[in-house]
Amino acid sequence: MLTMISSLTGFGRASKTDNTGRVSVELKSVNNRFLQIDTHLPYGYNWADGAMRQYVSNVISRGKVYLHLEIVDYNPNQDVIINKPLLNKLIALNDEISESTGKKLPMALDGLLSLPGVMKVDSEEADNDELWKRIEPVLAEAVKAFVEARKREGENLANDIKQHAQVMRETIAKIEKLLPEFKANFITKFTERIKELAGQAGFDESRLGMEIALWVDRSDVSEEIARLYSHLKELDNILGSDKPAGRRLDFLVQELNREANTLSSKINDFAITQLALDLKCEIEKIREQAQNIE
Repeated sequence: MLTMISSLTGFGRASKTDNTGRVSVELKSVNNRFLQIDTHLPYGYNWADGAMRQYVSNVISRGKVYLHLEIVDYNPNQDVIINKPLLNKLIALNDEISESTGKKLPMALDGLLSLPGVMKVDSEEADNDELWKRIEPVLAEAVKAFVEARKREGENLANDIKQHAQVMRETIAKIEKLLPEFKANFITKFTERIKELAGQAGFDESRLGMEIALWVDRSDVSEEIARLYSHLKELDNILGSDKPAGRRLDFLVQELNREANTLSSKINDFAITQLALDLKCEIEKIREQAQNIE
């Protein structure tokens, strides 16, 4: 069966460099009950936040996603603007202080230019539609790699869950084989004990049959076993579905655990109780893996 399960963890990256600059997009995700997207965008690119979030949310439904956009522009239209009046005032102020103190103060051009308001780099207003045409294909490539990584990890998780489910089926089959012997032993011991306590004279055959029938009814686990098999079949269906499976698996694990607990409480037999514990251990392993699935 081809699995479509996706992990909640993944990583994807893409980059493109041309004569206008470089665009890089990186995505990584960790477990989260809901979809949470944290974007890290360069200054001036907040306008792309909504579009990038929408693009990612169209392909995944759960997980905490970190999306990082890096832009390096080779813009030939950039201009360097110097605030010459302010620069002249700063030079004059330096000369004035040197003259009044009698000490020549060191002054470097790079230090002056780094002061607020002295210099800025300006460029023509960018066309956001044109910029998005550069970003979108890189984003698409990164998201594709990200989704594929999640699916590869999801396939590993699904295969592990299937192995635990197979162990459960084998364990249930062992329990079924032990049940007839368990019932026969109980009826024999129960009958012997009743005869011993009541004595031959006071022994009521019909009452004994009634008590045994009540016990058989109370200890009957055929429904629990049938539901366990049914839930395991549904587990296979979920793992083969192309829909997000994490929440459905979480619910199904609760149902499996409920049936295993009921089975264990009904049967007072050491060997069967041990097998029921084995069942619950496998269910717990499935639950742990299900928490990593989208």
